[in-house]
Amino acid sequence: MNNFLSKNILKKMFYFFKNIYYINIRQQKNNYFSIQIPFIHYCISLLILGLTLCGNLYYKYTIFIDLKQGRSFEATIINHYPKSKVSERFKFQDSNSNVFYGTYRGKFKNIIGKKAQVYGKIYHCSFLQFLKSCNIYNSTFSLLPIDNVKRTATNFIMQQHEYFYAANLYNALFFSQQLAKPVRDTSVALGLAHLIAISGFHLAALMIIFYALISPIYFFFHRFFCYRNAIFDLGFLGLLFAFFYLALIDFEPSFLRAFIMACVAYFIVFSGLKIFSFMNLFLCVFLACANNPSLIFHIGFLLSVSGVFYIFLFVQHIEPYLRLQGIIKRICIGILLFNCIIFLQMMPIVHYVFPYFSPYQLISIPLSIAFFLLFPCLIFLHIIGQGSLFDSLILLVVEHKFLLSEVYTPLWLLLIYIFLTLLSIRYKTIYYMTIILSLLFYFWNLKIFFYYLFE
Repeated sequence: MNNFLSKNILKKMFYFFKNIYYINIRQQKNNYFSIQIPFIHYCISLLILGLTLCGNLYYKYTIFIDLKQGRSFEATIINHYPKSKVSERFKFQDSNSNVFYGTYRGKFKNIIGKKAQVYGKIYHCSFLQFLKSCNIYNSTFSLLPIDNVKRTATNFIMQQHEYFYAANLYNALFFSQQLAKPVRDTSVALGLAHLIAISGFHLAALMIIFYALISPIYFFFHRFFCYRNAIFDLGFLGLLFAFFYLALIDFEPSFLRAFIMACVAYFIVFSGLKIFSFMNLFLCVFLACANNPSLIFHIGFLLSVSGVFYIFLFVQHIEPYLRLQGIIKRICIGILLFNCIIFLQMMPIVHYVFPYFSPYQLISIPLSIAFFLLFPCLIFLHIIGQGSLFDSLILLVVEHKFLLSEVYTPLWLLLIYIFLTLLSIRYKTIYYMTIILSLLFYFWNLKIFFYYLFE
């Protein structure tokens, strides 16, 4: 009876949105198919990407050699913070995604995100270290009088907030600005780093907003050009919109990975290929690293790839069982299971780099579920000039002192865990073992936390 009622409700909702968006059900496939790419084609793709990687590595090596002699370059100020009473530490990123750190005398205010002309040399820095980051010495910089779109947008956000931490949080959420230390510590305590750092979550939410706004306009004209494939057209427009946003946030690595995967997914959907393929995921990662070798050492990019890998495992092993449930139960249980399992499976990976733990991090699960509704609402509030609505709540949370425990994932445990997750591509039993292992790791963190709490 409940299933019959839910089906009737969904059918009425479908016809309601059909009148708005003019959904043409003739364009929907009844039977999806999958074409297997010959192995030799994968080998050719890897060869091309390998040559691209070598070419980009050589180009970065020429920059590395020039910097040893001293070089001037244009860069964006990613972050700066006091190092002593008379100097500050700066983090720069140039147009080739190379990262540099330098120390300068003086006090600086509100220059994060600005462009600067930097001159400096590098010492005692190997090429491998250069791909990650290097210190620059004998360095000077001067601000460039360039008022770009991103700077205008971040200023528009800041003007709506009385408290700096609230403005900093929203600029990080919308434009990938560096978090201030108190805000960063709060995000770690609550496990919200993956929601604040721009990634695939944000890409999906932005695409939903874009399609909701553009679809009524598109389908109005589609009535006169009904031979056009609506999914193809809207997909292309969505990717075009995502590319402009990617350029706006200076090609943030985790968002770049999501964008490349979206482009590949768009291509393979119209090629009859299987979307949730680990080989396709590997090619996407190789494509991103071939175009920017520095991504190999970018922690945010690697964690983003790990998250997508565990999503693929969930789709492969858990999603088939959900199909046996009713549609309402399938959606509710699926969303809850998805967020809980991904949260647990990422813990051993994350704790190898970031050791901090708090039971409050469980709040990230319901917030992850609500994110696709919350994110558009926050954008809308800022567009209408009411972005300060939650400032008092943000300030209350940021100023609260959270107790954190520290547990690093041992290297031997990390290697075993990664080995088991790779085997779980093939074996479902091992996949369940990794879930149990990650659950035990969570309880181990919980035990240590309460030990510190009552010590």
